[in-house]
Amino acid sequence: MVNKSSRTVNVPTAFMKELKEYATNQKKLQIASGSAWTPMLDDHGNPVNLLFTKPNGFPSHPDGLTGRWRDIVKRFNLPPLNLHGLRHTYASYMVSKNVNFKIIQEQLGHSDIKQTLNTYSHLTDKDKNNASDLFNEIL
Repeated sequence: MVNKSSRTVNVPTAFMKELKEYATNQKKLQIASGSAWTPMLDDHGNPVNLLFTKPNGFPSHPDGLTGRWRDIVKRFNLPPLNLHGLRHTYASYMVSKNVNFKIIQEQLGHSDIKQTLNTYSHLTDKDKNNASDLFNEIL
């Protein structure tokens, strides 16, 4: 079960720098667009300024982001991987780097750590051998 409530997700500092630059450019676009900037409004009529939008500030359709991701995969000759696959890649990489499962659970937004463990605790043969080799110290 994925927890749909708001949460803070930590990202690498290099990526955060890129996001901040993108947000600055998005703000410049908003100012330059003037009255043509028509973002989605919340329940009180206040603008919801999202980071990834159409050129007029209105939210992009999710399929648009999927299409852009496909273009990136093709441009950089990456193995076929959909956006959701990035989530699994992230989690698997964190597991392989021995990141605490509680941190992985929180980053993924799983409400129950059992889901994280059941989904991502699969180990590679290398990990299994490394675990077994720990006993060489006492033998």
